[in-house]
Amino acid sequence: MRLQVLLAARGGCHAELGTRLVDAARQAAEAAPQARVIALVEMADDPFPAANPLCRPFEAVLELQAPGTSALVPHAAPVLGAVRDLVHLDLSGAIVGEPQEIIPCDPAPLRYLYAMRRKAGTTHAEYIEYYFRHHSRFGHRTPGIVGYTQFHCDPDLSARAAADLGVGQHAVDSVSELHFDGLEAFFAGTADGRLGEEAGQDEARFVDRANSVSFCTLTHVV
Repeated sequence: MRLQVLLAARGGCHAELGTRLVDAARQAAEAAPQARVIALVEMADDPFPAANPLCRPFEAVLELQAPGTSALVPHAAPVLGAVRDLVHLDLSGAIVGEPQEIIPCDPAPLRYLYAMRRKAGTTHAEYIEYYFRHHSRFGHRTPGIVGYTQFHCDPDLSARAAADLGVGQHAVDSVSELHFDGLEAFFAGTADGRLGEEAGQDEARFVDRANSVSFCTLTHVV
């Protein structure tokens, strides 16, 4: 199971948030040797949020992954406490669920995250079914990636984690994650726009794209 704490930095605090998060995440990893702890910090001049202009990206993400859920929030809470003066808690979020490794890989230097919300008239179960069984084919066709993960969020567990951590957001249905060594091959391979257009048409079946958000991070495995 996985917990991601999505952190919305206060103005001017992006750099300090990244530094402090990595330090606090390292302490959490020492306290929780059974968990994998990763700090994700939004890259400078991130080109991806422009695709979803209605929603702000998150400047940093704390990720904990462990066999069960019992230790996730207790080990995340001290990390959030260490950075809480640098973030807007009401704009930050927490999501819990199961990562599905469509194209498995070791943690790569860059990770793109697309926090997706379902469209009206689609249940969470219907969304996950289509996303996993059908939309995943686009991950296999995406150039320049070394891995692709679908993080399937559990609405009830996410709401509970958000309440326990005191953050405002939890209503994300999934996070689509692409793992890169660099972005050059990705942009070169998608420059003609055909894959993006086809994927976008398929997303229109089940995703509220206007109220979803994408961003790209530097990966710090601690």
